[in-house]
Amino acid sequence: MSRKITVGAAFAIALLMVAASIPLTMLYARNQQNKLIKNLPQLIEDFGALQEIQKKISDEYYKDPAGDRVTTGMVRGYIAGLGDPGSRYLSAQEYKTYMDRLEGKTPELGIVLKYSPEVFGLVIDQVKAGSTAAVSGLRKGDHITKAESGGVVLSIKPDVTLDEYEDLISKFYEETTVAADTASIAVTITYKRDGAFQPPVNVMLGSAVSSISVEMKNAWAKEGETPERTVGYIQISHFFKNTAAQLENAIKELHNQNAQSYILDVRGCSEGNLESVLKAIDLFAYVSRDTGAMATVRYKDGTLVQHPSTANNRVMSYTTGGYIAVLIDGNTSGVAELFAYDLWAYNPDKVFLVGAPTKGLNTIQELFPLPTVGGAALLTVGTVSPYGVDPDKPWNEKGVQPSDPSDADKKEGIIYRISGREQQLIGAIAIVSKPRNMPVE
Repeated sequence: MSRKITVGAAFAIALLMVAASIPLTMLYARNQQNKLIKNLPQLIEDFGALQEIQKKISDEYYKDPAGDRVTTGMVRGYIAGLGDPGSRYLSAQEYKTYMDRLEGKTPELGIVLKYSPEVFGLVIDQVKAGSTAAVSGLRKGDHITKAESGGVVLSIKPDVTLDEYEDLISKFYEETTVAADTASIAVTITYKRDGAFQPPVNVMLGSAVSSISVEMKNAWAKEGETPERTVGYIQISHFFKNTAAQLENAIKELHNQNAQSYILDVRGCSEGNLESVLKAIDLFAYVSRDTGAMATVRYKDGTLVQHPSTANNRVMSYTTGGYIAVLIDGNTSGVAELFAYDLWAYNPDKVFLVGAPTKGLNTIQELFPLPTVGGAALLTVGTVSPYGVDPDKPWNEKGVQPSDPSDADKKEGIIYRISGREQQLIGAIAIVSKPRNMPVE
């Protein structure tokens, strides 16, 4: 028996089937979206929170908010919410300043300070050639008693204790470099020379292009012997685009001054990018290697990118007769840690790590311009492993460690883990002078 339905009933049933298929289709689409877009429910919740606060501000805030300022603040806060010190938002001006610094255009005074027990204060250890400090007449040995800028007194003071001098020097460098956005800022320096006050000088923050400072040091000598200046000392403050070329020239310059061994001081060094530090490392990676790379970067998706050495043998030929000590401490971090480890890993018989364990940072950052809000996002994008280290295994959780003494070193009393800034330098000089047959005092 057959049953017939009217055309109207058939049309109604068809509409019902279509109506029923719509929510089913939407449910299927949502499930597919959840698979394609990770954390979609969380993203929807976050967007809802933003809409809620936006409406509340629009309805209740007593002024009309500046749209660009709010947007910039949201971007800055979003990145800050990552809780990663290596990631941050850079405004358009900060972005320009940052890029200038990577090019080696670092606004600074051009002086290197150290603690002097003779005056119980901070004295100039080096004045960078061509710097505004050199033009102003400041000299090595001048005792800095006061520094101020724009009526604000900086961290320098006449009397300094052993417990505080490192923090004061570090803070002074921050006050006169990182905060300097233009070359029109002046620092008024009051100082003594040979115990007598000199007229204060105004030193303009200029665009210095030097990442390093250089001098010769007396080699360690046994009792009754006269020490000779055969140790070349190079302090590296950061790894910028021009640092490798400056380092290469410094090694050659010191070699011409009869340097037989070298000290590379990266204590407190942290700033720079991967490209720049790899150029510096490559100066010393003179041994031909069939496998391995100066650095291997692991990105978020698991991709591994190797950076091999060109093995050009550019400066190690100047140092093969002697030794290299790399000075490290707890303020050595990031690219400087990679530099220290790689120099030792490539040349373990000639390079020694001296001082204290480094900070322990193995991440790298990249810049991403943000045209919509201006500026750029500096984001941590991966981890980096040095030569000879499996990128799947941790290598820097506790920082780069000072060299372990060999059995022969132990018999001679040689140590590499040394506390105290001055003691670390003295120990490094002793080690590179005669690293295998003399004690470190």
